[in-house]
This record gives sequence, structure tokens and C-alpha cells, in this order.
Amino acid sequence: MQTDTSWQDLLHPGDATDFFLRRPFPAFVPTTSAYCPVNARWLAELSRLFYRHDAEEDSAPPQPTRTHFLEQAGFTQRRFFHSKETGTQAMLVEFGGALPFTVLVFRGTEHNFKDYLTDLEFGELSMAGNKKEVHAGFTEALNSVWHDMAAEMATLNGPVFYTGHSLGAALATLAAARHPPSAVYTFGSPRVGNQAFIASLHNVPIYRIVDDEDVMTTVPSEALGYKHAGTTTRLIAPDRTFFLKHFFGPPKPLADHAPINYVDRI
Repeated sequence: MQTDTSWQDLLHPGDATDFFLRRPFPAFVPTTSAYCPVNARWLAELSRLFYRHDAEEDSAPPQPTRTHFLEQAGFTQRRFFHSKETGTQAMLVEFGGALPFTVLVFRGTEHNFKDYLTDLEFGELSMAGNKKEVHAGFTEALNSVWHDMAAEMATLNGPVFYTGHSLGAALATLAAARHPPSAVYTFGSPRVGNQAFIASLHNVPIYRIVDDEDVMTTVPSEALGYKHAGTTTRLIAPDRTFFLKHFFGPPKPLADHAPINYVDRI
């Protein structure tokens, strides 16, 4: 198992070829809405895998394809959602068998102007009263795919889980306010809305997983009225003993945001 985080792990997680191979994945438990480390591990890996492009986006997608890795893990992709306007992507995947379930996965920030604009389009939120307010960029991103998404979600039967890393985590949280799932697992999520919005989610099981010093979980600032949603589980990173060994990798607050570390440390 890899112990050092590279810039490639952080900036281009979809380029990996070891999905679902880094550690054991015991059977997912779709019958529970309570926090389950096994379920968290599966959903962290699906969030990492979704950074990998497939035929819906690239005429010559990287090999093996995302579809290949999904099928190897027992999933089929039911629907791919994409907004050319905002650059927002999500996929709905199904797991068959004796206990079938569905997962809605939102993609995190990729290195393009549209995603950066989504992340940066925030303002000050109300800190008092009952007016629910949320991050404007995240809301615009979700709105751009929600019509088709809501129609598809209305046809589902059985347990449904939402997940995502980074920007994807924020979108999963917002989606839960519109169509509550069995549970939401977020990884490296930024803050999404004000206290009134967070309070409105009190009946939705949201599990916010934070890898040690992940810097992206500290924005936008609480001074601007932003709060986190859900129950927090904090992961612990291994000690960095040898300075030179890590000299060329990202600094720890950024390294802790890499999707690969969420998978490895749960």
C-alpha cells in the first residue's frame, strides 16, 4: 500500500489503475443508515473512481475504462449526468445481488475554469434567523443537472446512498436536502450553507469524513456564516518521519485532501 502522496494522487486521481485493489472491501451493508466504515470505504473508492473519464466525455477514454472498474466491483452505471454549462458531473450506479442498492456519486473539482468558478462563487451568508442560505456556486452546479437527476431518482426502489469528494461532497449534501437518501457519506467536504440550512438536514443521516488536516474542509470560512453538515469522523494520517522522502510531494494539508488517502485511511 502506498504511504506517500504524490501530486498525481492529488491533482489527477482518475489516472490511477488500482481501483478496488488497494485493500479488502468486505460486503457493503445497504440495510443500515447508521455510519458503517465498510460502506464508507466503498463510497470513498467510488468517489475516487469517478474522477476517471469514460466514453461519455472522451472519445478515447483511458484504459481500463471506468466502466471496467465498476463492473469488476459488481456495479453497473445506470445514468451519467453532465452539464456542459457548469461542468458538473454525477453518475448513478447500481449494485445487484441479494441486497441491491444504488449510489449517486458526484465528481469533485477538476482542473478547469468551470469547476474553479463554481468553488469560488460564494458570498456571505446570514448567521441569524431561520432563512436557509447556501453556497451560490454549489447551488448553480446542482441546479444544472437536477431536472434529469430528480426524474431518474423518482424511479428507484431500494436503498440509495449519496457520496462525493470535495466539490462532489458539497453537491451530495445539497442533493440530500432536495431528495433525502438512506445516507450521505462525504469526503473532504467544504462548508455548504448557513446554520438554518444545516438545521433543516437534522433528519438526514450525513457522515462527514475528514482526513486529518485536509485544508479544503476549512473553507468557506465560518466568519462568512458557513457551517458543516453531518456527523464528523476524523481520520488520522501516519507520521511523516523522513523529511526528504516527502519533499517533492504536496504539503500535508493538501496531501490529506487526496482521494487515495481517504480510501487508505478509513
